[in-house]
Amino acid sequence: MRAAAWNSAGRLEVIERPVPEASAGEVLVRPRVVGICGSDLHFFRGDFPAMAGQSPGHEIAGVVEGGEGFEPGTLVAIEPTLPCGRCPACLRGQSPVCRRLRLMGISAPGGMQELLAVPAGNVHPLPDGVGCDIGALAEPLAVCVRALNRAEVPTGARVAVVGSGTIGLLTTLLASPLASEVAVTARHAHQADLARRMGAAHVFEPGSAEFLEWSRRNPVDVVFETVGGAAQTLAEAVNAVRPGGTVLALGVFTGDTQVPARKLVNQEVRLIGSLVYGFTGNRPEFAAAVNLLGRFEPQLAALKTASYPLDRANDAFEHALDKARGAVKVSVEVTPA
Repeated sequence: MRAAAWNSAGRLEVIERPVPEASAGEVLVRPRVVGICGSDLHFFRGDFPAMAGQSPGHEIAGVVEGGEGFEPGTLVAIEPTLPCGRCPACLRGQSPVCRRLRLMGISAPGGMQELLAVPAGNVHPLPDGVGCDIGALAEPLAVCVRALNRAEVPTGARVAVVGSGTIGLLTTLLASPLASEVAVTARHAHQADLARRMGAAHVFEPGSAEFLEWSRRNPVDVVFETVGGAAQTLAEAVNAVRPGGTVLALGVFTGDTQVPARKLVNQEVRLIGSLVYGFTGNRPEFAAAVNLLGRFEPQLAALKTASYPLDRANDAFEHALDKARGAVKVSVEVTPA
């Protein structure tokens, strides 16, 4: 079968790979659409070392070929986290911090290959009428489901979202029905337009005095930081939240960043990190995200920027990096429908 895999130079090559076999308890899935995530771009830019020979892609939707418990032809989204299930973190319901956690596309085979063997528990049928182009957004949506759960956003809260990439926009989408109003920072005009479509009432330039002045006049209960990298956006989030409020950090940081410690302590700000998804109580967060796909399909469709075939995976990554071209969610079409 064909697969896109990292080479030693940090670029993708289409190679031939043996067809995987589904073991007991696994399902063989043919990936159709694989989204490119911001964390994937860190590998493409060289911020993190890519593992030569590994196929990227953890935002995966496809069709069942065979295996236990699923009819062939079923359209599915793949939950790409592989916790051990036995360590203290897993046993207390905190699988995202499992020390043996693997993630498809990073530390386990990813979706940019023509067939993928997946544990049956990680395979989620798509809602009726939802296709793989929308199904591939289940993964980033699940990240945001967990973020709202961990932040414990109360109904009627005033919310701010720092950043308007995919995660920032999806956080805005999920927070808007709960919040009295949502303010967002957006660097590019197309991001600002999409933020308003996701429900933002106010859009500001990142790092602007206008954003902080608005937050002083309109106390913000919860701020979501979604940028990461080397940005100073965590400090911006702490400065924007009201005394006693909550800051939820979602961005993938490439190094340590400074935080306004005096405000954090003196104003009793809650600072919470959130990584991927797991369970809130007994509720699986990835499954919750899959169930929301139909409800939010029009907004999710608006995030789709472009799709490239497997043999143009490098072009897809280059497009995803180029926000000047209006990139939000760029995908690779691994196998045609």
